[in-house]
Amino acid sequence: MSFHTKIALHYLKPKNNSFISLLSLISVMGITIGVMALIVVISVMSGFDHALEKKVIGIESQVIVLNYNGFVNNYKGTVKKILSVKGVKDVSPFIYTDVMITSSSTSVGSVLRGIDVNSEEKVTDLKKYLIKGSLSGLNAKNENEIVLGKVLAQNLGVSVGDRVAIISPEGRITPFGVMPKTERFTVCGIINSGMYNYDSTFSFISVKNAQNFIGLSSKTVTGLEVKLNRLGSANAIAKKIADKLNAGTASSSYYALSWEELNKNLFSAIKLEKLTMFVILFLIVLVAAFNIISTLIMVVMEKRKDIAVLKSIGASSKDIMIIFIAQGLIIGCIGTALGLISGFLIGYIEETYHIISLPSSVYYITALPVRMTAGEFVIIGFCSIFLSFIATLYPSYKAGKIDPAEGVRYE
Repeated sequence: MSFHTKIALHYLKPKNNSFISLLSLISVMGITIGVMALIVVISVMSGFDHALEKKVIGIESQVIVLNYNGFVNNYKGTVKKILSVKGVKDVSPFIYTDVMITSSSTSVGSVLRGIDVNSEEKVTDLKKYLIKGSLSGLNAKNENEIVLGKVLAQNLGVSVGDRVAIISPEGRITPFGVMPKTERFTVCGIINSGMYNYDSTFSFISVKNAQNFIGLSSKTVTGLEVKLNRLGSANAIAKKIADKLNAGTASSSYYALSWEELNKNLFSAIKLEKLTMFVILFLIVLVAAFNIISTLIMVVMEKRKDIAVLKSIGASSKDIMIIFIAQGLIIGCIGTALGLISGFLIGYIEETYHIISLPSSVYYITALPVRMTAGEFVIIGFCSIFLSFIATLYPSYKAGKIDPAEGVRYE
């Protein structure tokens, strides 16, 4: 240990009735609280981002392919083209329409999705969210069966085995005018994704039943869901898919959207909130750094005689500066370390035991999510120590400028 560090530690030792020791403690606690708050908030915001990402990708595919004309014709041929794009793992057809679902007690609007269960399980985690019944009924021939979201089923007052009626706003023309098309379905399953917007609006039937209900041919669907080998490449592969499908055609009728583009507003808002909270809470650490300035100024005033003596026995102005820089950095490092440890413990406890719950009707998730990454700890720790270093420069410079004769004149 260098003599600079030894002297810096000596000045930090608590002494009886020492106001300087109290200021040092306050400086440490200020940095600790600031770093701890920053770690907890950033970890929670990262947790929200990651949890929503998992939820969205679980219920939706990573890329969807649509046609500007409204429907994808001869979709099996289109599936082969998409599978030939590098990075694509699986493809599944779907049909998408708005309907009214009626039970014996009430009616509720719903987003009806026609799916092929066998291929759907390869592109989404729909089966994982099933809490009652099964999805096998959607594969049965000549069977009108439907899977409902949990909240949608509760709003309708139905469960597995109950009957509901699906009413399409696009009806058929009769001598009495346009009559809405109605078909009755049996509830064969209920899903709970944990995302209120999905569970309160989505319902699922087989692609075949959806084609018959809407009046489409067996070769026509609304779009195609695509699963990729690597999640991070969704935007790039979506563009490749669109280029592949539109190659050799006079007009660009196909377009592909990644999960990031489909949920751009949501994730952009979370990133903006995360950045805003980082800036606001970083100000706490900045205030704590100013405490270091005041503490070191008080130490310099108290230690004028010691500084004069050190200079008299050969210490240079640079040595004096290093002593007080070391003292400030020790305060900053101790506070930062305590803040990082405290923030980690709080995050670990919440991540493990889910102490704080959230209402599912308001939030997309039911428990406060936490996601701690080593990179965020390193960045926050580095910024805190760097601010502590900056805070030491002015007091250290003033200490180095003290004249030995002035320091001992009145001693």
